[in-house]
Amino acid sequence: MNVRRATEDDRATLYGLWDEWVERESSIPSWVEGAREETRAGIDTAVRFGSAVIAEERGDVLGFACGVMEGLRIGDLTELYVRPDARGRGIAGALVRAVVAGLRERGALFLTGGVGPDNAPARNFYEKAGFRTVELRLVVDIDTVERRLAADS
Repeated sequence: MNVRRATEDDRATLYGLWDEWVERESSIPSWVEGAREETRAGIDTAVRFGSAVIAEERGDVLGFACGVMEGLRIGDLTELYVRPDARGRGIAGALVRAVVAGLRERGALFLTGGVGPDNAPARNFYEKAGFRTVELRLVVDIDTVERRLAADS
């Protein structure tokens, strides 16, 4: 298995892997607007600054990861996907190490990332890597919060 920095020529592959992940494992919630466009812009930024990586083996793409800088000292692991048939082989760790190397070159001292609350395998991976929860984001539709809070008055 080889992990390498993604190039401009890899953009379509990275976009396709993200689309595959969304289709197979993580549909976009109805309240999220512009996720595909924002993700593609983030992938473009990561490619441009050398913090987008691809794992390959014998010509097959196994997964990818991207990171972007959020300020001067914080890198954000924006994407991490390993195809299901390639999991359990240490590929996610190799991808994250490569993204961290790219972000470190740009001055990152800290790394953030996000994961869905119901994605236990990913949460376990992040916890083993040393990530800890520092914020819990919540969402509710406006009709529901208005109705429930009105009932309290």
